[in-house]
Amino acid sequence: MPKASTGRNGDRRFLGCLAIAVYLALATWLPSPLSAAESAEPAEAGSIAEEIAAPVPEVWEAEAAAAGQGWGDDGLGNRFFADYDNGFAILPRDPGETPFSLRIRNQNMFRYDGFARKESSWTDSAGNVVPISNSNYFGIPRGRLIFSGDALLPRLSYLLNIDYNSVTNQPIGFRAYWLSYRFSDSLELSVGQSKVPGSREWLESAFAPLQSADRTMATTFFRPSLSQGVWLTGEPLDGVFYHAMVSNGFNTLNLIPEALNDRFAWSGSAWWEPWGEFGRGYSDLQDHQSSAIRLGSSYTYALGSGSQSASDAVENSPIRLSDGTIITTPGALAPGVTLLSYDISLAAIDLAWKYRGIGLSSEIYFQDLLGFQATGPLPIASTSAFGGFVKAGYFVVPRETELYARSSYVTGAYGSGTEWGIGLNRFFLPGKDNLFFTFDTAWLENSPAGQNRTGFVAGQNGLLVRTQIVATY
Repeated sequence: MPKASTGRNGDRRFLGCLAIAVYLALATWLPSPLSAAESAEPAEAGSIAEEIAAPVPEVWEAEAAAAGQGWGDDGLGNRFFADYDNGFAILPRDPGETPFSLRIRNQNMFRYDGFARKESSWTDSAGNVVPISNSNYFGIPRGRLIFSGDALLPRLSYLLNIDYNSVTNQPIGFRAYWLSYRFSDSLELSVGQSKVPGSREWLESAFAPLQSADRTMATTFFRPSLSQGVWLTGEPLDGVFYHAMVSNGFNTLNLIPEALNDRFAWSGSAWWEPWGEFGRGYSDLQDHQSSAIRLGSSYTYALGSGSQSASDAVENSPIRLSDGTIITTPGALAPGVTLLSYDISLAAIDLAWKYRGIGLSSEIYFQDLLGFQATGPLPIASTSAFGGFVKAGYFVVPRETELYARSSYVTGAYGSGTEWGIGLNRFFLPGKDNLFFTFDTAWLENSPAGQNRTGFVAGQNGLLVRTQIVATY
């Protein structure tokens, strides 16, 4: 007779019977799984199509378009399309209904800069002995990422220019930004930060072909900088243009409000192209078959300019005496005295001509520094400087290869400086300045100009060689 089960064995038998009962109950309620062969067989098309309808692209697009979310062939929607229009662009199909657009452009200037000095130092008007260094380096004096287009209103445009470079202590910054409303061809109102329009070559630069690697020594010495303000531009008469600006100052780029004075700078430029469109730059890349001429003038008056922005600012060109001394240098005008405030008056006249590959141009500057206020008595109440440039170029291969020569000059009560230069431009896309190579060499005598992007350093005597490639797309 078998032994009776112990309590633990009885519990195990009970749990086993309970598990079998649960399994049988579940098997009764759940559908049986498919075998491997059955799972490999495709389901009948009708059995699935009746439950979930297959998507029809045409119907889906029509429904999405009705909801305002349609997509065209380019994938940007039925309201926009992608293109290349002076940059990569997203443009509206109907600007009146959808007044938004975006253009993205890139501008690059890669340069070799070499300078062989004739003198090892120069002495400024304050009596400081300043060394002159040789140079030999590759750099990016100008690189820009530009966003522009229209927004909110059909006639309201915007621009944001992000600057990058390897020649200043500010490798990345915002060079220019503005909003503009175009009332008509004769009137466009802009607010933001841009160039103070005190010089034609200054307005034309810096990626347009200038018959040099950069702005001339004279323009670098005299020109204003960038500033925040309000300006008007337009073409009130056929071939007559203007650019007028009220800004924070002559040279106030990167100054915070606490460093500004309480008076504005007033600047304007006007020019006339009586024989048709003159075109960008000073080189006759357009190969005019009939003469084209441009006659212009500019004037700037900055009241109580006060302190200047740091000389290492992106586009800053400090105001200097005619020997190259920055005017706010202690002792520049009198021993132990520092200039605190001054006014500046700058007038310029320019003339340029193009015809069958020939480009001739000139700009003359008249500068007065006045209204001096300093930490002590000064021997003078004002000082003046005069200068300008003359340039000439000729395309030995029409619209492709140009040879050029130039000279610029600055003189005043504190000294004089000269520049003599020759070079060539080679345009890889005939008739276009989107991609070109420049080789430029210049002899400098007592340069009064100094600006980080041009390669000029105040006091230079010697040979300056600049070779660069410029690309804009």
